[in-house]
Order: sequence, then C-alpha cells, then structure tokens
Amino acid sequence: MANRRLKNRDINDACQYLGYWGTGNGDMIATREVVRENARVARDLIKSHPLTPELSAKLLAQKIIGSFHFLAALIKWLQNELEGLQKIWVQAYKNAWHVPWSAASSPYTFPTAEGGHGCHLPSGVLTQALLQHVDQCMRHEDVVQKNMLAQLARTLTEWHCNSFTDLIDEIELWGCNVANKDFWSRLAKSLQSQKVSVTWAGKMEQKLALVLVHTKVCWATATRSIQKCKTRIKKIGGSRVDTEPTAWGLDAQVWNLNLLWTAEEAMKKGIPI
Repeated sequence: MANRRLKNRDINDACQYLGYWGTGNGDMIATREVVRENARVARDLIKSHPLTPELSAKLLAQKIIGSFHFLAALIKWLQNELEGLQKIWVQAYKNAWHVPWSAASSPYTFPTAEGGHGCHLPSGVLTQALLQHVDQCMRHEDVVQKNMLAQLARTLTEWHCNSFTDLIDEIELWGCNVANKDFWSRLAKSLQSQKVSVTWAGKMEQKLALVLVHTKVCWATATRSIQKCKTRIKKIGGSRVDTEPTAWGLDAQVWNLNLLWTAEEAMKKGIPI
C-alpha cells in the first residue's frame, strides 16, 4: 500500500465486494447482469463440446447454477429477469443436446416424472437458495436468528398476517414483483409457486410468538375470499367496468355498487388494524 492512492468512486459506480456487484447506494443491477453474462458465456462455451449430452448438461449446470445460487438468496429478481435468465439456461441445455434453439423447450423444463430431462431452472434454484439461507440463519439462537425473527414479524405486519403459513396462503394472490419486498415475502412466494411445503413452520411460529402479538383473525384471512374472487375474475378477462355482472354469478346491484372492488378499502377505513 506504500505510495499507492485509493481510488475514489462515484456512488453510482458498481464495484465488487465479497462476491457481490453493486453501487454505494445499494443498487444490485450489476450483480444480476454478471449472473446473466456468466450464463451466456457458459451457454456459448458448451456449444461445440465433445462430451455426451448427459455429461455436458451436468458440467453446464455447475457453471450456470453456481454464480446464480451464490447470490440468489440476497438479491431481488423481478419476474421478467428470471424468465430471461431461464431462457438463457434452456438455450444452453439445447446446446448440450445439440438441438437448435427453435426446438421445443418442454423436454428441458419438464421434470423427469413428466417425461422431461428435469433440468435445473432459476425458479427452483432460487427456492433452494432461500431455504438454505433461512436454515443457516435460524440454526443457532444468536443475534442472527433474532434479526431474522424481527424481520419476519415486520413482514407479517406489512402483509397483515398472523403466521408464515398464513403469509404463504396470502402471497398466492399477488404477483412475483409485488411479493418481492423482502426476504420472507420472496421465500413465501417461491414456496407457493414451486408447491414446496416446509416442516419448520410450526416451530417458527412458536419462536415468533415471543416477538409478535397475534390477533384472533388476521386482516389477510378476513379479506382473502374477496381477493380470490377478484383474482379469478381478472384471470379470465373480467374487470371493474364489466357491463354483464350476472355472467359471473353475482347480483347486478352488488357489482354496480362496486362492492366487490371496494369492499376491502371500505373495511380498512372503517375497521382499525
């Protein structure tokens, strides 16, 4: 360090620290781009391999999964970013099997039980990384576990839920980008989307009872039937301005008064949380 000057960086310039790429104000876009670039390099590298498809796929998985798995638990990924990364991974698997990119992706995205190759995909790897992170943080009764429980309590308060199990049920009604606020909401969304159940939820709620006061019926549970009804109507093309409410099996007066769409807001104004 003698006769060497430290380089000054702008707060918006990305730099590497402990394996992560980010700016001084916490923007981690550079990290996500590094993961995508590593995947693209591995995809192109495996194109002219002399190995068997099975062996090359295993080698490929080590290269493209490693960089993503290391960063997945602490980096927020938007839905379109995960879909773009999955596209690169599937292209790489097709290179391993020497098939054109225009070929169907189903053989590589379907599990082996459904006739596919069971290749790893970003959504599954993300769920695994989140579960490993929570297992490491909750393993010992120390300050890390205390901070994780405090963060879980804040998450449940923000989502108006009483337990982590209730949070998983509630998060089903929201998109991935909305459920990307913090670690626990991302974990709940990943478990719900991957249809993975956990056995430690009960123990977690016992520990959580020490820092969170439960109510008899949480707000999310009280309004979930309304949310489910709205979500199902929207999925099949319905909207608030629909002129044929009877087609949905609802009374026209109820629909015209917008009770379905404004009931939650009205309850929230009239009932203190």
